[in-house]
Amino acid sequence: MAETTIPKVQHPSTRETAPSYVLRGLGLFELHAGEILASYQGGGRYVVPSGTEANGLYEVRVGTRPERNRCECRGFASHGHCSHVVAAQRAASRSDLCDGCGERVWRRDLVEVGDDSLAFFEGDELCRPCARDHGEL
Repeated sequence: MAETTIPKVQHPSTRETAPSYVLRGLGLFELHAGEILASYQGGGRYVVPSGTEANGLYEVRVGTRPERNRCECRGFASHGHCSHVVAAQRAASRSDLCDGCGERVWRRDLVEVGDDSLAFFEGDELCRPCARDHGEL
């Protein structure tokens, strides 16, 4: 049986850059992450500051289905995407609800409940104040 080798094709590395609205959205998140998280209104609704207008705020709705994302800004109305949605999506993906108090907090600040808890189910996640109050810390 003859051995044949197929030469590997070398593709030049191409680096795609993110669209400018994505970069602006990531910048908005970096500058205003705490404010965006604190503005959570339930149902995937956040208030995100404008990157161009002083004191400008936009209500943004984000969820698991991108076609349902919404923002009040003109950019979203004309293009179907904007930096405010990107910032809110980043906040949503890095946070979750505390199973104790229901507040939205950063995932890094949640504590998983063990199997010895009498007040919560194993695997529930509590913010640090709730975890302290219920003896989980």
